[in-house]
Amino acid sequence: SYVDTEIRYSIIQDKRDRRFQPTEGYRASFNQKLPLYSESPSLLNGLNYSAYQGFGENIIGSVKFYGRTINSLKSSEDVKRSERLSLPARYLRGFESGRVGPVDASDHVGGNYITALGFNAGLPKLLPNLTNADVSVFFDTANVWGVDYDGGIDDSNKIRSAFGVSVDWFTPIGPLNFSFSEDITSISTDK
Repeated sequence: SYVDTEIRYSIIQDKRDRRFQPTEGYRASFNQKLPLYSESPSLLNGLNYSAYQGFGENIIGSVKFYGRTINSLKSSEDVKRSERLSLPARYLRGFESGRVGPVDASDHVGGNYITALGFNAGLPKLLPNLTNADVSVFFDTANVWGVDYDGGIDDSNKIRSAFGVSVDWFTPIGPLNFSFSEDITSISTDK
């Protein structure tokens, strides 16, 4: 058991033309977690960036970057297992959330570093009869690496990537997303 008290904050600049289904602009954010009191303090830094550009009425391109680092503030300690980073599935579609990166005894243990870069081409006019559904073509790349507690673990510092098609369906109960993807690069322990 342990006790942690921390402050989390974000600095955000949002220059998109609209929050929902943007067609132009960008959104950038820096976030950080600072320990106030912790038996094993660690520092988390994160950066998110999304840029949108319309190419006529038929294509809306977007680029998204996601990066995170976490490191222990005590040189003699490692980052706690519960605080290690794992990649959310929305940044690498086609792979399970938390099932990419370093593996210790067949368990995905997360890492100290994450980067993800995604390219998306939205085709809003592809299905003109379905005004509440958008189709997109995407290419996602990402990696999780760096294990501070054991130098012998292969952290598989290899870029994972996938491409595919996604459908965003806006229903009365909320938005639903369906992705059909194929991995391009992966390793045998990825799910």
